[in-house]
Amino acid sequence: MYKLIADSSFSWEYIRENDRFSYVSPSCARMTGYAPEEFLSRPRLLEEIVHPSHREAFEEHLRTAPRDGEPVRLKLRLTCRNGRDCWVEHAVMQVHDRQGRYVGLRGSFRDVTHHRDDEQRRKAYEKRYRVMAEHQAEVVCCWLSDTTLTFVNEAYCRLTGKSEKELLGRPWLSIIPPVAREKVRAFYDALAAEPRVSLYEHEVAGADGRTLWMQWVDAPIFDEAGNLLEFQSTGRDITAHRQALTDLQDSEERFRTFMLHLPALAFIKDEKSRILFTNRAMNELMGSEGWIGRDALENLPVEVAAKIMEQDRRVIEGGKPVLIEEAIPVKSGQTRIFETRKFPIGREGKPPLLGAISLDVTEKRQAEEALLASEERYRSLAESSRDFIFVLDRDDRFVYVNGAAEAVTGKKPAELIGRHRANLDVPPEMLARQKEANDTVFATGEPLFVEGQYLMGKGGRPGWHNVTLVPLKDGGGEVHALLGVARDVTESRERAQRLEEANVALKVLLRHREEDRRELEEQFLANFRKLVMPSLEKLRKTGLTPRQAAYVDVVEMNVRKVFSASGAAAGLAQASLTPIEMRIVEFIKEDKTTKEIGSLLNLSPRTVEYYRDRIRKKLGLKSKNVNLRSYLYSLS
Repeated sequence: MYKLIADSSFSWEYIRENDRFSYVSPSCARMTGYAPEEFLSRPRLLEEIVHPSHREAFEEHLRTAPRDGEPVRLKLRLTCRNGRDCWVEHAVMQVHDRQGRYVGLRGSFRDVTHHRDDEQRRKAYEKRYRVMAEHQAEVVCCWLSDTTLTFVNEAYCRLTGKSEKELLGRPWLSIIPPVAREKVRAFYDALAAEPRVSLYEHEVAGADGRTLWMQWVDAPIFDEAGNLLEFQSTGRDITAHRQALTDLQDSEERFRTFMLHLPALAFIKDEKSRILFTNRAMNELMGSEGWIGRDALENLPVEVAAKIMEQDRRVIEGGKPVLIEEAIPVKSGQTRIFETRKFPIGREGKPPLLGAISLDVTEKRQAEEALLASEERYRSLAESSRDFIFVLDRDDRFVYVNGAAEAVTGKKPAELIGRHRANLDVPPEMLARQKEANDTVFATGEPLFVEGQYLMGKGGRPGWHNVTLVPLKDGGGEVHALLGVARDVTESRERAQRLEEANVALKVLLRHREEDRRELEEQFLANFRKLVMPSLEKLRKTGLTPRQAAYVDVVEMNVRKVFSASGAAAGLAQASLTPIEMRIVEFIKEDKTTKEIGSLLNLSPRTVEYYRDRIRKKLGLKSKNVNLRSYLYSLS
């Protein structure tokens, strides 16, 4: 910002560090004819162009430059590149870094050659206006078109906190805050180009450092030939007035914006319950667009209006806010539940107004009632369950346990809720098993079902439990706790083991029974061949009639079928097929597909293929290229 201002300034600005220039503004060329690059490359060029008669004073001027406050000023002559002399005013002060160490000088030259010629003229004007201006309450000053001050009254000195000597010959733009300086400069450049009486307001840096707003009446002063000499400005401090207007406008704008977007109903009434203001939400829900200036109670049922009037009286007379819940009919004909906060709005010398903000809590109340009912149902369900139901937070502490906790853990719910999981008093390896399962749910955010020894069972020995762990997530999707349901399956597991043992014994018994049946069948077939078949052969050799011979053939054919069926059954029996495999054999013989067999037996196609493979293996067809269905028919 400083460089931008310095580059565009009519004054010649520079910064000198360790007797070398680090910055020289472009105005040096306009004043002296020497370019900035020449000063940067020749550190002593400035001293060389100072007029010999002023050189010693100039060097002393640099040595005594102040560290703080206003820079010191010195008028002197410079010898320009073209050989002419120009009068300048030089201002200088020291520059220090953030640690307070001296690093150089900052200086400024202002061309005052023309000002010296006009000095007598300014003095005449000054005498003319001084007496009048000093008796003015307003701030008065005179200034040239480049904003150089030629006259200031006492009020102007008080405004800036500077003496007349410090102000005269200095551009008043320096007291304008930097953020507003370019805007003000542009206005007064245009005013100097087309002089006229103008009224203008802008910021000014006050004596106490505050930014003040001043209203100026600027009038041009011309010489007899109509040439512009200077401007006379009269100003008054409008900071308080402007701030009051700004505050009022801001307050009104904030109020309008706030009320426009407020999702609640808002209204203001006077002491007689006449509506003074309603916001958009109230207009949309209540249809109150035309209520302004009307009695608010005339749109309500008598009993509702009487209750509201009593509440309003309490607020206005008591001078304190109240929070009430009321049922009010709305534009649609429904009756909604509102939570309303009414409060007094004080007015100096007048009765207070009544303001109110109402929230429609109908759905909230209904949801709360439904939630309470739902919570009660689920609590009753959880408390009546024989399973151990619990909730663990991320700190590994119990948030909730149901009544079954005492039967499962030996501790009452009050002894567990708020306590660490280690309070279960179970072996370390069991605690570690629990922690591993819990950490998996917290890490993945997915439910987990585990079965094993996770809690103690009856009699103080490790029990076998089915445990379901479900993550509980907050609104952001983060797992903040987990819900667990543990069911003691120790007895059912032991029964299953005993049943398995019984099944093994039954299979052994069945195998023996099958061997006995096969032996009996073989004995029967052998006796049949030995005792019946020879008799048939002898009967055939006797003199039989054709009809009798036919009956003998039928008997012999049926006997052979019995032998064949017995052989097939024997073949399948020797394969030791299981009942389900025997059912699959029958379906294969009926030419059922794998998918059809699976559908009939409620098995997956993959499982049916597994059983088909086992059947081939038991029948000795594992590595043979034989069609299973054809082979089964061959056995028949």
